[in-house]
Amino acid sequence: MGCNGGMAEFTTATLQPGQIESNDQGERIGRSAGGRLVQLRRRRADRGFVVTVDAEPRSEVPAEVLTLEWSAANSAFDRLMHEY
Repeated sequence: MGCNGGMAEFTTATLQPGQIESNDQGERIGRSAGGRLVQLRRRRADRGFVVTVDAEPRSEVPAEVLTLEWSAANSAFDRLMHEY
């Protein structure tokens, strides 16, 4: 998962497990406890938010979540940070 658009100011190489960074728009990127990058950003083409993790999806935990709700996006980010 690469950074794009408004997330470019984040330096993902220096993130430690459990560390989270945010930008002015509230977009977040972090490194999960398992060392995977997790990203929450605003969708560019449509309304809403996307949360992704740089891992193969598992049946019980998706690797991407699309939502229109800010609170749901933050909950998904927190879940993926914990689960991956």
